[in-house]
Amino acid sequence: MKLTLLTLILAGTLAAIACAGTSSESARETLAVSVGPARQECYGPFRRMCLVVDDQLFYSEIDGFTHEPGHDYRLRIERYDAFPGQAEPPQDAGRYGYRLIEELSKTRADGEVTEATVAPARVTCPGSDELCLLVNGAPQWGVISGFEFRAGYKYRIRYEQYADGSRRLLEVLSQTPAPAAVAEITVGPWRVQCRENAAFTAACIVVDDQPYYGNIEDFARKHGYEYRLRVEKYDLMPGVSAPPPESSKFGYRLLEVLSEQPASTPPDSN
Repeated sequence: MKLTLLTLILAGTLAAIACAGTSSESARETLAVSVGPARQECYGPFRRMCLVVDDQLFYSEIDGFTHEPGHDYRLRIERYDAFPGQAEPPQDAGRYGYRLIEELSKTRADGEVTEATVAPARVTCPGSDELCLLVNGAPQWGVISGFEFRAGYKYRIRYEQYADGSRRLLEVLSQTPAPAAVAEITVGPWRVQCRENAAFTAACIVVDDQPYYGNIEDFARKHGYEYRLRVEKYDLMPGVSAPPPESSKFGYRLLEVLSEQPASTPPDSN
């Protein structure tokens, strides 16, 4: 009886191991994918730069693969279950891991080289409340991979743009402190709807009682508080007397919070 029981236990253990092995093996898959020439901005638990795989943002890394910007790749990779035996992966972790099997091809990407100026403060992107660089006087969606923007500086850069819309920095031609005036401004406690035919979230803060389509760099506004600030004020469009609709001629960078107090009136907006 004891021998029979031991045999059954051993058989059950071996069967479980075999099933686990089969499950693990079945979770592995070989894929052929294309990788674009520049990383693009992506969001998960935090802001980061993602590879572009098969024309989609790729929120993982590929073990064993080193991406050289400016090149298109064709890869053979393995996708596997990164957390075998767990019903769900840990919070903010992906179900799958990836590793390089073979680099099938690597070719220089055909991009368009552009020289441009970058203004010293960012603006809100058209139709949204996300922030855009002001490049050659116009808001530019997305980032330029490799370019580290610092508020208060005027840049002249050279970058390459690819067919998938991604961009990468080639060279910073100049970086100079931007001419600025010191000013005091008020910032209202509520945001207001300021763009036509835009989503509800595409709202503006209020600066000196007017909707403001730009950004106050280095300033962390708290909803429901009124502020008096001392700022550096930049002319974002030199030589232009009035900005285009739903844009800002001036940008700001915080120097000092002069006052901060809870709003004295109830909100009439968001």
